[in-house]
Formats: sequence, C-alpha cells, structure tokens
Amino acid sequence: FVEEADQVYLLMKAEHQISRNVRLSWFLSRLQQTIRPSVGELEVFSILPKGWQPDSPPTRQPYLLVPSTRVTFLAHRYCFVIELDLSPSTGIVDDSTGEMIFDEVFHALSRCLAGLAAPFRVPGTDFLFQPEIFITILAYSSIVGLSSHQVFTPLSTPVPSLVKRTWDCVCIC
Repeated sequence: FVEEADQVYLLMKAEHQISRNVRLSWFLSRLQQTIRPSVGELEVFSILPKGWQPDSPPTRQPYLLVPSTRVTFLAHRYCFVIELDLSPSTGIVDDSTGEMIFDEVFHALSRCLAGLAAPFRVPGTDFLFQPEIFITILAYSSIVGLSSHQVFTPLSTPVPSLVKRTWDCVCIC
C-alpha cells in the first residue's frame, strides 16, 4: 500500500523559467503514479501525506500522486510590483482604529515587505528557503498630475535589513 500525497513541493531550476505547460505536463504524466523526492528539471523537494504535522521528520518514502494532491512550484527568483494608493481618500481617519488610512497603507507595506524578505522552511524538510526577491513600489495619487506612476525604489536584496531601508526610503520620498 502506497500512501497518497496530500501536498508536493517542487523546486524549479534557477537558470530558466518553467512554463505552466511544463508544470501541468509534469503533474499529468505522473498522475496515479508513485513519486519520491528527486532531482531534475523540476526537483521534487518535499512530499507531505494527508495528516502531516510540522513536527513530523522529513521522509524519502514514495507517495501516490492523485488528482487531489496540491502541488506548489517554488522558484529561485520572484518579482513583485506593489502599487500604493496615496489618493486624497487615504487622508481620512479610520473610525475603527483612530489612525489615518494613509498611515495604515505604510504599516501594511512594512508588514508585506517583512513577509516577502523572510526566509522560510519548506514543509517536510529542514531546508531554509530564501529566494531572490525583486520588488518595485509604485505610488498613485490623483492629486499629483504626473504622466506616469512614481517609482519609489526597485529592490533586489532579500535580507531583513531591506525592510528598514525601504521604509526609510518610502518615508523620505
């Protein structure tokens, strides 16, 4: 008896992007077959059975890939574009928090950047994953009559100090 895989994590090669068609083809060609952690164009990084718990030790046993298996493709590099709404409507006070919505926009941006910059453990492994992150922050304001969006900063350093440096830059600009 081979246990069904509930969640599979695959790591894509760093050298090139792998299309959705290749990812779908990987899934369909292995459907109803046993899979185990392996290296290839798409590295099977981790396989979690149903009922897996975070304190469970990593395993290399085979699992059955079924239609209900959730597959997560991880990349070595991610690009994000964040657009901030700094229109006059953000200048009002939020009745529930007592803060200006404008301030809440920057608090949310700070939390978002901290989350993006933080390394994380791939479930079912001991591997601390920290992909390269590229972020562009745009600002929109209807009262400033510019022909293009204002770019605060293009960023490419996935370290926690990035958040403080970005916050300082956003506040200064």
